Amino acid sequence: MKTSELLAAKSSFEDNTKWLPFNVHASDTAGIIKRLFNKWIAQNVRRRLCAAIGIESSENAEEIVCNYCKFIALVHDIGKLTPAFQRKLKDNIQGLDDRLLDAGIDLSGLTQISESPHNIAGQYILKKEFEVAPPTAVIVGAHHGDCSADRGQCSYEANYYGHGKVNVNEWTQIRAEWMEYALSVTGFEDVKNLPNPDVAAQMLITGLLVMSDWIASNTDYFPYIDIEERLNDEQCEERVRRAWNKLSLTDSWYADFIADSDSFFEERFGFKPNSVQREFMNVVSLCNKPGIYILEAPMGIGKTEAALAATEILASRFGYGGMFFGLPTQATANGIFDRIHSWASGTDDIHSLRLAHGMTDMNDEYCEIFHGRASDISDDDNDNIMVHTWFEGRKQALLSEFVVATVDQFLMASLKQKHVMLRHLGLAGKTVIIDECHAYDRYMYVYLENSLRWMAAYNVPVIILSATLPPDKRAELIKWYTGSKNSFDNSSTAYPILTWSNGAEVKQKAIPVDIPDKSITVIRREENDSNDIVNLLEDKLSDGGCAAVIVNSVAYSQELADTIAANMPDYRVICFHSGFISTDRAAIERELSDLVGKKSTREKRDKLIVVGTQVLEQSLDIDFDYMITELCPMDLLLQRSGRLHRHNRTRPDKLSEPELCVLIPEDFSKSVYSGWILTQTEKYLPDKLVIPGCIPELVGAVYSEPDNDEQQTAEYREYSDEQKEKKQRARKYCIPSQKINRSDSTLSDMINRRELNNDSDGEAAVRDGQETIEALVLVKTSDTEYSLFSRDEVFDITSVPDNVQAKLIAKQRLRLPAFFSKSYNFGKTIEILANSMPQAWRNAKWLKGEILLLLDGNNKINLLGRTYKYSTERGFEEIKEEES
Repeated sequence: MKTSELLAAKSSFEDNTKWLPFNVHASDTAGIIKRLFNKWIAQNVRRRLCAAIGIESSENAEEIVCNYCKFIALVHDIGKLTPAFQRKLKDNIQGLDDRLLDAGIDLSGLTQISESPHNIAGQYILKKEFEVAPPTAVIVGAHHGDCSADRGQCSYEANYYGHGKVNVNEWTQIRAEWMEYALSVTGFEDVKNLPNPDVAAQMLITGLLVMSDWIASNTDYFPYIDIEERLNDEQCEERVRRAWNKLSLTDSWYADFIADSDSFFEERFGFKPNSVQREFMNVVSLCNKPGIYILEAPMGIGKTEAALAATEILASRFGYGGMFFGLPTQATANGIFDRIHSWASGTDDIHSLRLAHGMTDMNDEYCEIFHGRASDISDDDNDNIMVHTWFEGRKQALLSEFVVATVDQFLMASLKQKHVMLRHLGLAGKTVIIDECHAYDRYMYVYLENSLRWMAAYNVPVIILSATLPPDKRAELIKWYTGSKNSFDNSSTAYPILTWSNGAEVKQKAIPVDIPDKSITVIRREENDSNDIVNLLEDKLSDGGCAAVIVNSVAYSQELADTIAANMPDYRVICFHSGFISTDRAAIERELSDLVGKKSTREKRDKLIVVGTQVLEQSLDIDFDYMITELCPMDLLLQRSGRLHRHNRTRPDKLSEPELCVLIPEDFSKSVYSGWILTQTEKYLPDKLVIPGCIPELVGAVYSEPDNDEQQTAEYREYSDEQKEKKQRARKYCIPSQKINRSDSTLSDMINRRELNNDSDGEAAVRDGQETIEALVLVKTSDTEYSLFSRDEVFDITSVPDNVQAKLIAKQRLRLPAFFSKSYNFGKTIEILANSMPQAWRNAKWLKGEILLLLDGNNKINLLGRTYKYSTERGFEEIKEEES
């Protein structure tokens, strides 16, 4: 028996007669990585890895890369073939110390074993003892998700050779024997014959190794064996075969060849494509290489269907195995999920689908398609889309074939975060769609820039959808993806417009649309008090109809709703903003879809006023007869106007033509938006908006570089400094992307997580803005019972809630006002609300780590010296002193 077969890879904490020998776990991992490479990863990823090591044209290119991955898996734990690691496990495995002593190996006298983690030890051994090139060594060193340097390991030689180097020959020989075995079974004569992958390929192979190691470390698939049991190569292979069948990952998606795009589109979506959708399909059908595609078109034109159709065409032509759809908010991701589910269900075979954001488990439709176990998927004959249990972990989210997510999940591909390579592995085999790109600010664009560069390195096509996109942002997106410093003719003000890359070439095409322009009359009005708005509404709605009043703060929307309701008692007033419990907010969205949605009736719409904030401009398909809005940036103003006369219908005579009243504040500095952008918006706001034709010209004018005189204004300097500061702040956590395609660099040169305290810090880092606090809201009904706000359900606080109760409680989520997130209030607020959570609930599923905002019997709470009340009509609202 070889000494390496006596050494441990893993021990069981429950049973010291069970273990995993080193050679068995290495074989398990190698068997899984081979199957992942051949059966699971997309064709384009295999092709990219072959290109990375310069053998793309070779007949056996994929076999060579697969063998390289298998070699990596066999040696990934070579750092466990050390006295330091074996010393950690010897007390957990019965007789291990004695067996090693019988073999002449002494583990005593080691005092600094924690200084040589086995992944770093492996990287050090490969470079020092075997002169393995840095790219391969770094992959081994990064297999626990972090890239740490192995500098300084020479100071801990006892950890590699025993105390006083007593077993230097034995340990050197053990590792040499294993290296010889790993090379021989993978077909490499010498370490000098190993491929030398570039940084992008290092990232993907590391992700593949992490995934394989995690699966091989899961005892549901790979159970421990008795300490006296020995497995030969044939038995190890059978063990992998059984585990793979039990794991039952879905095979990579292969889209069928599409001969007639029009017929394909009608079959998939149930209607014929319009001119925008048809032109987009034509472009992706004819391009020589996948690239970036920026589609700017008005709301309601069918950009989502255009992007999904393009995704299938690209998959059929270039071998992509999935789709990532990123949206700006959880609400917009939830809103589109059923459409993506329906589309994905129309693909062949069984595939995995993932909704990825912080509140995924609260989405009922998503939970309904959860099959529990991979091996049970054949039980459902009606749906070929499943949620695979293995992909349910937060870090595995993007590994499913089809992913609907908040855009954060894409931006975090450029974040210095542990296990970021799993995120890259998930994205590399997909077409990426980024929706509502106009909603992302300069801070987020830093992460978008670097993520686009990574996608280009993987040859991943990226589809950008936007209703309104400034020309300079369009040019930046193209430059970041293509890497070209050459400018292209970006002066067109046509709309809708499609801009795309085809290799190094950038093209642009105006798309004539078969929908008429909508002319909206714009009325400017100085913003006075709320009574002025009441008078305006009374006049405009005197013949009936419905109106929206959109303001820029939650507090003002609540105040305004109260004023309108008090002065217009015959009208129904609905207040809608982000300060509602999530279940109440969802109920309001459903109610608005019914009252003012596409199929709403005149009876439902009549004498209805909706007062809201920015949430009304985001993805809701609602339609108002009249609109008042506070001044906001031009692109958002145009988004808001898209909810005015959105659908063809008969309207009251006074409101037969669309009219938008824009309230101009006296002082822009008090706004939540940049004073400079508001100044520009007011300057270029015309008396008539001709939608969609005016969109590119107006947005371009507001966001274009100002002339020299304008650059000297205090407002512009403040705006410019703020944008520079945002970029600088964002780059602190951002993975650089300058050396992605170079094989003389390594992952450890680019990923350094020392700036991040933890992963949650990093997730907050991809969005700029003050950290927010979210709490669960219940009502105290007695000393031992809390209830839902509706009082429909009461919970005993002295006992652990069951899963159904805990999930119901977890749905009562509220975002607190910004006052509580101020640096001087944040810690105190968290402490108070954390202490409100009953002790018995703190480790319950769904409630672990949550905080509780507990209302009294009058639905009020005093928090940090302020009194608030909650109602389903106005949300979470501060009670001023005069009201108290």
